[in-house]
Amino acid sequence: MYKEFRPHPLLATFVDAYWAGGGPHFMLQRILPDTCADIIFNISEDVIAAGGGALKIMPGNAFVTGTMTTFCDTTLHANTYLLGIRFKPGGLSGFTGLPLQLITDDHVPLRDISSGWHVALEPLLLKSSGIAEKIKCLEAFLLQRLPGRNIISEKIQHSITLIRQTKGDIAINTLAAQAFMSPRNFERHFLQTAGVSPKMFTRIVRFLSLKQQLKTLSNPHLLSLALDHGFYDHAHLTREFRAFAGESPTGYMQW
Repeated sequence: MYKEFRPHPLLATFVDAYWAGGGPHFMLQRILPDTCADIIFNISEDVIAAGGGALKIMPGNAFVTGTMTTFCDTTLHANTYLLGIRFKPGGLSGFTGLPLQLITDDHVPLRDISSGWHVALEPLLLKSSGIAEKIKCLEAFLLQRLPGRNIISEKIQHSITLIRQTKGDIAINTLAAQAFMSPRNFERHFLQTAGVSPKMFTRIVRFLSLKQQLKTLSNPHLLSLALDHGFYDHAHLTREFRAFAGESPTGYMQW
């Protein structure tokens, strides 16, 4: 079972979606990079493991997953249920002030990120019953804490928009110039906001564009896709795709 829920319009700049997942049966999942960071609540009745089993999350408690730079295989045991907030790039740092590169490719208890959120949110969700009511609580909590305007953040968000519009095919110096920053300052602010460097972010966006086309095109021509996305050849595309997905483009199409 997996279902997504749209955020309130006032939160759409920061939150991509709320999501609920899990079920009565064991599941093996491969999670792919998506440029986002998540807060994930254990709404099961049992303790669950996160971060490859190193992190034990009690019922009602939450952990944070940072921006991913490669795939991650996860297992969900029977009767495991999760509720998540998937933040857009910069969304989590906008709310918490956390330099997001500190948790890139990591799983961290919510209490280590923000003790205030840990103390307020987890008991709030425990008191609410049902997914809809829990999401309503999350929504109200976030709306009460909407970040104020931040010029640096707005510049980075504009850069992220440009990266998406070009499917990752844009020079970092061009992005820095558009943001009226030196390349060094731009990279520092981007890293703090998105959790990864501008170069890594463009690579992930290019991967996501490829992934979408591999799934939507009936008979994709890999060499054409490679050239359209700025790769030298088919082999270059395959190496890059495998780095993020753990599988070749051809293998991914058979999932």
